[in-house]
Amino acid sequence: MKCAAALLPELMCLGCFIFPATAAAANPAPTSSASPAAATASAEPPVFTSSHHLLDLLVIAEPSTIMLGDRHPVAWVFAMCQRAVARNDTCPPDARTFAPYGGIRLQLYPGDHLRMRLVNRLPPVPADAVNAHGSNAMMDEMLAANPVNIHTHGLIVEPRKADAADHTYGDYVYVLGYPAGKMPAMVMPDETATDQPIQYDIYIPPGHPSGIYWFHPHVHGLNINQLSEGLSGIITVGRVTEYASAPRGSTIRERYLMLKDMQVLGNSQVLDQEDSTFCAPYDLAWVERNGSCQGRNTSGGDGDFRLPPSKVRVGLHGIKGADYTGGLWFFTVNGEVYPQFPAPSGAGELWRILNAGASRTYDLVLRDDQTKAPIPFQIVSLNGAALAPPEGTMAVGVHIETANTADAVPCPEAKKQSFSTQPLCARHLVMFPGARAEIWVTPQAHSATLQTEMVATGPAGDRWPEANLAHVAAGQPSAAHLLDVRPAPDAKLIAAEPAEPSLPEAVLTTHAAGVPVSYPSHQHDRQSDGIAASTRADGRECAALPPGHRRRIFFGVPAGNPNGYGLGYEEVDANDHPVPGTFRDIAAYDPSVISVCLPLAPGNKPVTEEWELVNVSGEAHNFHMHQTKFYVLPQNAPQGDSGGLMDNVALPNGGASCDGTVAKWRSGGCRVATVVVRIPFSEAGDFVYHCHIGEHQDSGMMAHIRVVASR
Repeated sequence: MKCAAALLPELMCLGCFIFPATAAAANPAPTSSASPAAATASAEPPVFTSSHHLLDLLVIAEPSTIMLGDRHPVAWVFAMCQRAVARNDTCPPDARTFAPYGGIRLQLYPGDHLRMRLVNRLPPVPADAVNAHGSNAMMDEMLAANPVNIHTHGLIVEPRKADAADHTYGDYVYVLGYPAGKMPAMVMPDETATDQPIQYDIYIPPGHPSGIYWFHPHVHGLNINQLSEGLSGIITVGRVTEYASAPRGSTIRERYLMLKDMQVLGNSQVLDQEDSTFCAPYDLAWVERNGSCQGRNTSGGDGDFRLPPSKVRVGLHGIKGADYTGGLWFFTVNGEVYPQFPAPSGAGELWRILNAGASRTYDLVLRDDQTKAPIPFQIVSLNGAALAPPEGTMAVGVHIETANTADAVPCPEAKKQSFSTQPLCARHLVMFPGARAEIWVTPQAHSATLQTEMVATGPAGDRWPEANLAHVAAGQPSAAHLLDVRPAPDAKLIAAEPAEPSLPEAVLTTHAAGVPVSYPSHQHDRQSDGIAASTRADGRECAALPPGHRRRIFFGVPAGNPNGYGLGYEEVDANDHPVPGTFRDIAAYDPSVISVCLPLAPGNKPVTEEWELVNVSGEAHNFHMHQTKFYVLPQNAPQGDSGGLMDNVALPNGGASCDGTVAKWRSGGCRVATVVVRIPFSEAGDFVYHCHIGEHQDSGMMAHIRVVASR
């Protein structure tokens, strides 16, 4: 399966789209106790809310038999309850515990302390987990028992490793939690293994941007399996009203939508290693695909079934596939198959959307059932960044394969309102895995269907099939009122003048009650934990980039493995010349190799770098960086930057002439627009950057970055 090729300028790579679900309470009271009952609609994820700046949860990864249509597959879910009601690492079997396949939402606020005690009760990995049944004995041993961990995608928090002084973890992806008694005999260098519960203590900085984020496991080699099985949930920080306001000061009604997909064979067995050719790209039988599509037989040659890495293929198309006859590919919203939602009420609803799938990309359209025309909607945020671009900026478009398909449309009745910044409207929204978006949808006179159209990701990529996702009832249309979207002041603060990575002991007040809380810091004291000084992969000392220099990251195919994925690297000087001795050809991820190492600025202040992202393959990829956000610079970006900090961006492919090698790109034979991002680093520690498409990440399109304390 290959990366989906669609790009939205700021939306590039953001999970973005939702259809109307039952209207949820606009903004939960910040001082309310974490309460499962806070979910106001059965179709929406249940929510736990922090109280007095603390959310303390027991999280259990476990199997659960679910119902999808007429199938009863066994999914993997995060069961959650308050630690206060848990006993012996077990949640009570009553309404205080949630374990939905559709996911749970965690409502947090700047300055909060998120505590999670993670217990692994998963079964061994299934037979189709190719990275656990391959030719690498250490990888096979390490993954066989199905280790798990948690990554808080998009949050700017510490990647803190446990040590003798503090046995808890921050957002640290190099720790692997195993079921009790299932410790492996071998673990890769720089990985930490334990069969005891993992205690996470994650502190949200006081100036953290408000928006929608998410959490999911981040075990290299099992990302696609654990996401395909359902292990993920939503995180929301702050309030929407901090960056958007409704007409005449009315309440902003919110609806949360998690998009998950699962391929289920005729015997109800789940196919974790998703195959984009499971169904035909289009419905050839003229039967509506309401929430699912039928599996087909591709064994005659029209398939892209993934073989183990040891069995390298020559091509991607026209090869022997697999027989999925009798199987169904389900596309769910909050765990439901083709749900029916009432019309948005009042002036409209804010749909807060997450693509929590492992690999597939969506091209989302809300289509009028009577006229068949796409219904425009306002894009409020992408990847946790409010879209408040400068006047005159064209900030929304769709790039599918190599053709620019402009999707920005005039906002209905926009001239009748005054705005802090110009509103952005569109009719299509392309969402890569991990993308989030918030869109404002107004009531319509006719019922509508939320659809994903077929998405092709390039000549070496996938064709993700079309399907209907949800149905929306007709409403009572009124004058089209849009939201006024403002640049979030806290986002600008982190971008231009970020807070110190090591926040001193500080006293904050709670959201409303004024209860003092302590916000501890760990990083001032971490000079001895291995991140104070280091060397990078080329053997040189970890040092700041010289003025005018930038890093160039290549996305492509490792030499000798045409079926694999990897990243390459070089440093570029102010004259755009590669710095001698810095080039490393495209290679698969090795956690023991530090591909990028950089120090914080003097006094451990944030440091900002520019990276040039070059996709030299014939399919699209999407770039995600942990522990920080970044700006997409106007130069060479498909449509420029919206002025917001994001954590995902899609990378266009160069077409059939690109073979995944740097050599072809240097020769001019692979012509592709590069994407330049400006990244403010403020957190010291070890983390990763990668393509967020599950198959690509698991197959090696990831790299280890280390940020060290300044000298």
